[in-house]
Amino acid sequence: MTQKKHSLNISIIKVCTIFITLLTITLSIATYKIYSDTIIKKYQSQMESIVSYIESSIDTDDMSRCAETYTESKKYKEARILFDRFVDNYSDIHYLYILKPVFPEDPVKVRSILSANSTYEKENEPENVLYLGDGDADWFTDDIAQQYKEIMQGDEDVYFIQKTEWGTDYTLARPLINSKGEHFALLCVDIAIDDIKSTIAVNVFSTIVLIIAMGFILVLLLILWLRYTITLPISHLEASVLRLANSSSGKRNPEDLLFVAPKIRANNEIKSLSNSIEKLYSDMKDYVKAVATVENEAKGLQAHMSEINTIAYQDPLTKLKNKAAYAKKSDELMWGMIDKQVSFGIVMIDVNFLKKVNDTYGHDKGDMYIKGACEIMSDVYAHSPIFRIGGDEFVVILEGRDYENRDELLKLIRQRYKESASSDRDPWLKYSAAVGMALYHPGSDLDVDTVFKRADNDMYHEKIKMKGLRTQ
Repeated sequence: MTQKKHSLNISIIKVCTIFITLLTITLSIATYKIYSDTIIKKYQSQMESIVSYIESSIDTDDMSRCAETYTESKKYKEARILFDRFVDNYSDIHYLYILKPVFPEDPVKVRSILSANSTYEKENEPENVLYLGDGDADWFTDDIAQQYKEIMQGDEDVYFIQKTEWGTDYTLARPLINSKGEHFALLCVDIAIDDIKSTIAVNVFSTIVLIIAMGFILVLLLILWLRYTITLPISHLEASVLRLANSSSGKRNPEDLLFVAPKIRANNEIKSLSNSIEKLYSDMKDYVKAVATVENEAKGLQAHMSEINTIAYQDPLTKLKNKAAYAKKSDELMWGMIDKQVSFGIVMIDVNFLKKVNDTYGHDKGDMYIKGACEIMSDVYAHSPIFRIGGDEFVVILEGRDYENRDELLKLIRQRYKESASSDRDPWLKYSAAVGMALYHPGSDLDVDTVFKRADNDMYHEKIKMKGLRTQ
């Protein structure tokens, strides 16, 4: 009894079909996951930067009073301008707002405290502009109002997806806390994710179509090839493909891939297959180049996020680091203190006479005065980060060679301010500041704030000494 032979055509078709199906499914899942994870992480980082910048730019105590009385203050109006500017300048932002959950005490459930409105909305859709205290019982269900209230009473940022009549948004909600420790509202930023999902779907679909098309071409060519006898040209073709595989091993540059078409004299399906594989090789190079392009675009997005982070942690006037950056640096130092692997000092600098310069010569001269004072501290402490934590208050975290030369640098900066203050320049160019310093002592200092207070106390005594000298 002879064994029944299976058609090679059918066998290859089955194998190729299974392979293309599995490859399509695998690449589709991988592509979707990569696109989703990358974009969501980038947007989360951007949302955190925006919320941190907004939080550092508003007076939470003033905003708390506005939320309690529903009365706009001067700082509230300034904050509204900042919110509106954000939605005008950053197209990715869908909504930027502060809301106050009042459920179940108030039937409205949730009231608007501050809502950003684009220039287009204010000019063309004034009826949609929200004001302090606005609210409607139909805007939110009891469950959503309760969810907002629980988030506000917490201490952490919360991400969630909410569906509204305007589309689906990815929301970051951060509790706002005043100086009394009261949780009075939520600072929220929304990013529309419908377009993101659509982009992911289009790219995944395009990938599937490309894979199916390439697989179909390959299967068709294999069927044509099987019509003829398998001879030496097939071995030549196999050798060319093997050389391509060997040349591509460990290579990231598609230009390094090398495929040399075999010399097939017979003008038949084998030669056609060879030409098609060469075309497939070219398409593969184009596909790899496209993937590299996507990677470069992702790096561009990362650079954009870096710019957002710079804005969030930089003082706009002096270009030094701001109070939010100091808080972040303090957290980093705390971890080092826990591990007992950190040495640092804190220099507290209080610029004198800023209010007098502002009141006497105007705020433009006051800005010149504060920036000139910053030039001195930046010149002296060139190797340590400097933070502006108040209108005329600055903190230097001594690191590296500045920490090693701390005593000499303290004398130098005091001398520089003394020489500037006693010069015959214009009043707004005669910079004066009181400077104090404290060092971190492992074992006795339990947190950064302890070192900060000693530096502040040293600065205070220096300021008293300077006042005594001026009265003599």
